[in-house]
Amino acid sequence: MLPPIILVNPGDSKRFHSIHPPLSLGYLASYLGKHGIETVIADEVAGDNVAGIIEKTRPKIVGITAMTPNAPSAYRVAAMARACGARTVMGGVHASIMSDEAIGNVDIVVRGEGEKALLDVARGMVVSGVIDGASISDIDEIPSPRWDLFGMDRYAASRDRYTRTHLNFVPYNTRVAAVITTRGCPYKCIFCYNSWRNYSMRFHSPLRVVTEIQELVEKYRIGAIFFFDDDFFVNKRRLEEICSLMIERKLNIIWGCQANANSITLESMRKAKEAGCRQIGFGFESGSQRILSMLKGNSASVEKNKRAVDMCREVGLLSWATFMVGNPTETIEDLQQTVDFVRNNRIDGIGVHVCTPFPGTELWNWSKEHHLVDNVKDWGRFTTGDGIFACDTLAPRTIYRYRDLIDYAQRPVTAREIFKHVVARPHLLIDAFGKPGKVFRMVKSLLVH
Repeated sequence: MLPPIILVNPGDSKRFHSIHPPLSLGYLASYLGKHGIETVIADEVAGDNVAGIIEKTRPKIVGITAMTPNAPSAYRVAAMARACGARTVMGGVHASIMSDEAIGNVDIVVRGEGEKALLDVARGMVVSGVIDGASISDIDEIPSPRWDLFGMDRYAASRDRYTRTHLNFVPYNTRVAAVITTRGCPYKCIFCYNSWRNYSMRFHSPLRVVTEIQELVEKYRIGAIFFFDDDFFVNKRRLEEICSLMIERKLNIIWGCQANANSITLESMRKAKEAGCRQIGFGFESGSQRILSMLKGNSASVEKNKRAVDMCREVGLLSWATFMVGNPTETIEDLQQTVDFVRNNRIDGIGVHVCTPFPGTELWNWSKEHHLVDNVKDWGRFTTGDGIFACDTLAPRTIYRYRDLIDYAQRPVTAREIFKHVVARPHLLIDAFGKPGKVFRMVKSLLVH
């Protein structure tokens, strides 16, 4: 047996909240385990002491994954691992895109999918440099994530209803888990990492999906599942088979997923509800057709998004939607159309983010051309809210103000949510201090559409 490989999810646990385990590391661990290689997973975002684990385990290899905002933490972990004599490998979207930068901090950079590449590293076939990870056409070849390496209780134990998140549908004290059943994405949104990838869409078989869920239910007492696929409804025949198997096996779970407004039908939604679906999430992004077309192309429309909300309500499913502010060329009129869209459509929950130009996306290239990211060095600010903008027409103050206006336009359903809203944004109270009328209007906007 080779010495263990430590797989690290880096990040500041005080800054980033870990609701779900790092599934990408779970897949790497399961693939290596399939070939007889022992691994340990350390999730720094969930509070693991990575330095202590490295010191105790003394691995020969430390593999690190990172999205852009976690890149500084990834480089810190790499330096720590190198000081202990470990060979360092970095993968994930940031390393794939910024490979020249990453290789200055680690020994090996894997661009693309990591399973086969990391196996070569573990076998000593690669010891340095930038390598391209080969994709796996039949993803059923990759075993289920190594749930046993995560410490599932710290993720599964729900202490709240997760109101105003993608887990809005999960009842209090229900154990929850997340799964991914596809790789690739059929869409090319300019703000998404998928815009630079050329991977084909690949699917786990329905039997594999339901067997994995059954393991989570029986072994970890999971009562709710969230599917992280970009569009769980994109293959309707597969969706039908998954739902039929879930009903046949009487799994007795509830679940939520993400879908494109183009993919849903009343028939498929009713089947999903019968199988336990309670919520569908959509990336609506904007109430302005001009902005929506810029971000997502001609296939997206405000009318289709309105229809998606109506269909959810007709079938009896909750709707969840994300929006972005501070988009390229956006105007006050565009933002007001988004406010109006949220006010006029009975969406059950929303998330509002600042449009952020992540490296490698079309939006990043546009922002570079417009000199919006010329002096950006701190990757830790790429959090869709920390002052990195892809907009040359609106001031930051205006962008933040409309982010809050859109957020408030979606009616909270409990006094507790109202309290969370106000406490989370004390600047609104400061701004309203001494102006009772303004306070009244703010509270009214929370209670009334």
